[in-house]
Amino acid sequence: MEREKVIARVRKLYAMSQASESSPNEAEIALRRCQSLMSKFGVTLSELETSEYGTSSIGRHFRSVPSYVTLLSSAVALLHDCICVDSGEIEFRGFSLDAEVATLTYDYLSKSMERSLQLRKKEGAVSPGRSASFDYRVGYGISVLNRCKQIHQERLEAEKKSTTTASNDSTYGSSLVVLKRELIEENCTSDIQGSKRRTVRFRSGSAHSAGASDGSDVSLENQVGHEKTDALS
Repeated sequence: MEREKVIARVRKLYAMSQASESSPNEAEIALRRCQSLMSKFGVTLSELETSEYGTSSIGRHFRSVPSYVTLLSSAVALLHDCICVDSGEIEFRGFSLDAEVATLTYDYLSKSMERSLQLRKKEGAVSPGRSASFDYRVGYGISVLNRCKQIHQERLEAEKKSTTTASNDSTYGSSLVVLKRELIEENCTSDIQGSKRRTVRFRSGSAHSAGASDGSDVSLENQVGHEKTDALS
């Protein structure tokens, strides 16, 4: 195969291995073929660098980004292998498709949160006013972020197991999720000077608990992964 075609195929196979729509068997086959091609043709990280990196924002500018927005966007970034950047607005940076899907996922979660908040207010579980609404949103965001951290960790562990089985001490045994992250950080963070960690403040109480409960129930099933790529054809 021409080298450009090899590299394009490796990228497609990687996307297939990460797609939630793929069956576990399809994903494992894609991952093994991806590793095999990289090893066979000596494909390096630098060759996988692509102009297909992109940035997508949630479309809102903030004087100061609310902590619940930071929580939700950080969760979404984990789901879609992106870097979340606070530049007065929230940006998702990574491969173009990942960044675009991350924005859609954030929109889905944000709207779901607001619908749930309004329902809770009607039920009387959340008091009127900005303070209670803020506590609800923070509780919701923390819950979603914790779930996404768990999903991310499970993906890493599953891939590590699959990689170990497929590689059998081959020259290419590193986690593709980790390698992808390294590529994104190398190509999408040159203008980032460093970010300050902010403390998430809220008052514990019924509004926060209601948000945490709803955040633990919101569906993430269809928000993980990307559009299926016919990489095995």
